[in-house]
This record gives sequence, C-alpha cells and structure tokens, in this order.
Amino acid sequence: MMVLPQADSIGQLFSAEWHQTLCMRAEAAMAAVQARRGIIPAAAAAEIARTASIDFVPVARVAAERERLGHTFVAIIEPWSELLGDAAEWLHFGATSADVLDTVLVVQCRNAAALFITHLLALEERMLELARDHRATVMIGRTVGRHALPITFGLKVAAWLGENRRNIDRLTSWRERTPTGTLSGAVSSYAALGEAAFALEADFTAELGLGEPWPMDWKGSRDMFAEYAGLLAIVAKTWTKIAQELFLLQGDDIREIEEQTTGIGSSTMPHKINPLHSRTVMARARDVTNGAGVLLDWMVSIHERDQVSSADALGTVSNALDRLLRAATKMLAGLTVNADTMRANVGRTRGLIMAERAMFLLAPAIGKHTAHQEVRLAAADAWRNGTTLVDELRRRPAVAGDEVSLAIIDTLDPTAYVGLAPEAVDRTIAFIAARRNG
Repeated sequence: MMVLPQADSIGQLFSAEWHQTLCMRAEAAMAAVQARRGIIPAAAAAEIARTASIDFVPVARVAAERERLGHTFVAIIEPWSELLGDAAEWLHFGATSADVLDTVLVVQCRNAAALFITHLLALEERMLELARDHRATVMIGRTVGRHALPITFGLKVAAWLGENRRNIDRLTSWRERTPTGTLSGAVSSYAALGEAAFALEADFTAELGLGEPWPMDWKGSRDMFAEYAGLLAIVAKTWTKIAQELFLLQGDDIREIEEQTTGIGSSTMPHKINPLHSRTVMARARDVTNGAGVLLDWMVSIHERDQVSSADALGTVSNALDRLLRAATKMLAGLTVNADTMRANVGRTRGLIMAERAMFLLAPAIGKHTAHQEVRLAAADAWRNGTTLVDELRRRPAVAGDEVSLAIIDTLDPTAYVGLAPEAVDRTIAFIAARRNG
C-alpha cells in the first residue's frame, strides 16, 4: 500500500510542495495497481514510484510549466516524463487529470479536518478548565443587550463547550463519510480502463489508504467540498460568537474579563490597551465564510465537468480557519476572569434583575397576574426614580398591606438566584468528558 504523508500543519498541507507530492504519490499508486493487473509493465511502475518526489521534479520547474501551459496537472506530468525514459509512456495511463486532482483534494481536506479536530479538542480542554473554575462564579446574564437574570460564567462557557463539541462531531462525521477517491476517466465512464475498471478503481483507493470508491460519478459534483467549507464556516462562526462575547465583556463599561495583550493599544491614546486575539478571530472568520461561499457556488457545474476550478479556495478557507483557531487559543490561554467585577455588575440595576423572582414569590399571596403587574410597575418606577426594586415594591398598595409579601421581598438575593446553573455546568463537563474518553 502507498503510504501518503500526513501534514503536521495546515500551511504545509496546502502548500505547493505538499500538493505536488500528493499528486505524484497518487500517480505512483495508480501505476502500482495497474502493473499488478498487467495493464502496464512492472518496471515502468517501479520507475514511476522511484521518481515520485519533488526531489526529482522541482516545484519551481512545475510552477514555470504551469505558467507556460496553463494546466495544473500537465505541468507536473511533462517535466516528470522527461526523467522516465521508456516508463514515461505508462505515466498517467488511462486516467484524466481530475481523477488524481480530486482524489488529492479529498486527501488534503480529510487531513485538514483531522488537524482542525485536534485543535478544537485542545480548545475544548481549556474551556473545560474555565467551566470547572467558574461553575459558580455569579455574573449577569444578558438578553437583547440588557441585564436579564443572574447566571454563572461557567454556564456561559458550558454553552460554548456544547457548540464546539458539535463542531468536532460534524467534522468527524464528514471524515467518516468521505474516505473516497476516483479513477473513472474523462467523463466517469471508465471507457479507457477496460472491463475491470471498477476493480481497478477500488484497488487505487485502497492503495492510497482510502475506502471504497462511490458507485456513482462525482467528479462533476462539488458538494463534498462545499460541505467541508460549510463546516469550516460554522466552526468560524462559533468562534466569532465566543470572540465577540469576550471582546464585549472586556470593554471599559463592563470589564468582566481581560484578554492578554501586548500592552500597546493606540499610537495616539496612551491609556488604551486594545484587545488583540478576539479581534483576529473575528477578522479571519470573514475569510472563511467568504471562501465557503465561493465553494458553494462551485457546486454548479456545466454538464459533466466544466473545468472551472475553485479548488484554491479550499486552501484559502483552511488557512484562514487555522489562523483563527491559533488566535482563539491565545485568546483563551491568557484570559483573566474578574469575578469581583462580575458580582458588582450584577447589582448595577439595583435589584431589577430580581423582578422575575419577586413575581413568583409574591404570586401565592396576591396572585400571579397581579404580582406581574405590581412588579412591572415597581420596576418602571425604580428606573424612573433611581431607587431599588424592593423600595418600590414596598410602596405598592397591593404589596405593602401584606406582611407575608413584605417579608418575601426582603429575601431577594441575586447571588442565590442562579437556579441549577452550577449543576448544569457539572452535567456539561461530565458529558464532554465522556465523549472525550469514548
């Protein structure tokens, strides 16, 4: 079996050197299986395998040929053929360029998905640490940009953990569904490969360590690559959401977290220290989603195949997500949680966030709908007068005349109204731990 090299980084994986290496290895694999079936001479297959390296066909030479010829794959074949002597007659025998190029794209994207999964697992580990440390760290929950109810910072991180884990599952599923390659000829009719062409194609994919080829033509179908890019866009948006949240939480008006920075924020305003990594995450996400749109459009092919390739966009979106995740790693690694500020911000609305709690506590004494009306009016007065919710509730006739109600509203404590938030964090951590160990 031909062992394809696995790249250690996204940059390496989508480099010209790596792409050419994979293409040449795929050609060698094709020659090997053809030789076994007596289609080409064994000596020719051996010579093709021996020279299937950029050491023999320099990348610079291929780049020059591509500029001259305007054809990605012929630019490899021509200078390679010059080295092969008689074996050149059997190089790229019976195949079309797209057979090799599409198979290599699958290999690249599968390798990339595996690298991204590894990166997301590392980010997951850091979020697990934050969730454990802050399972009960009380902060204000915000909806539609307004103070809503108390939550814990751990609960916020638990939501991020869930989304990140679903992204890991999506990429894993994509890899499980795409262990394929193709060797079907110009219009996928297998016409040049003989009656044993189906078996030869299966031998080819097996030689590359891939799974069974699909039984139907897919060289004119780009949905597999569009899905890959779409999944990367979803990952990018998940981390844009997290980065935007952290960007906002570290603003001067909130200051609940701090992101590690260089300490330099402005050339003209010495007091400013601007967030760095969260901004990088948000910026790079645009490159991912824009590239994903290009690859979605790539699905619309003319007839069997139109040769209008957007394959380069796969490298663009992959490299952009790689930069994004590296910035996300730095963003979380240097994160400081200001628990005291979080607690102080819980009280910024002078108890108004306890309106829901007050309503349900008063309901048994004065009725739920009456309680809702009384609390709503008290909250409006508190906003207008700059007083507390409790102060205004005490002035409401329906409440002030009821000793039970007066006693109840004195129990309003936002730090005690986080429900099962800590337990929900524990449940999330246990779920993620089980998935990581399973």
